Amino acid sequence: MPASPTVWSPQLRFLHWALFVVIASAVTCVLIASGYERGDPMKGQFMFFHKSFGVTALALMIVWIITRLNTGRPQAVGQAWQSRLAAAVHWAMVILVLALPIAGLLMSQFAQQSVSVFGLFSIPVWLAEDKAAAKAIHTIHAGYAGPILIGLVALHSVGALWHHFIDRDETLTRMLPGKTRQP
Repeated sequence: MPASPTVWSPQLRFLHWALFVVIASAVTCVLIASGYERGDPMKGQFMFFHKSFGVTALALMIVWIITRLNTGRPQAVGQAWQSRLAAAVHWAMVILVLALPIAGLLMSQFAQQSVSVFGLFSIPVWLAEDKAAAKAIHTIHAGYAGPILIGLVALHSVGALWHHFIDRDETLTRMLPGKTRQP
């Protein structure tokens, strides 16, 4: 079902909130894991879930892109500068949600670690060991890209709340679950 002029398609609304839950779970797991010492089984367990949620986010984002290309989007709300800023933040988030799991998978590959996804299947190691590459990717993944994504999600959320409480328009409500399609 395509987007209407005023409401996002049900598929994109579902994927939006599913991505939010999965990404929030991945971030929560890695933050909890950082409180444990290297080698602690609890750290390993939280990293297992972090990686599983990361692969899930990658898959959901690919589905989101395909769905978005097929369903379109509702008309932009607000001033032109707001729409341009929203689009820039939005597409930066899309790029990072694709890039972060790919970087995580590459880190695991170069560290010679297969990645189990919730114990359902594993992504085997197929690249040669390269500890320097794994470390460099980790620096970008954890030190820059991850925090930038968190900042963009915060900015995205503030923008939606601004539209809802200050501009008093439909930007937020048309993405909420249960919103019916309007002609």
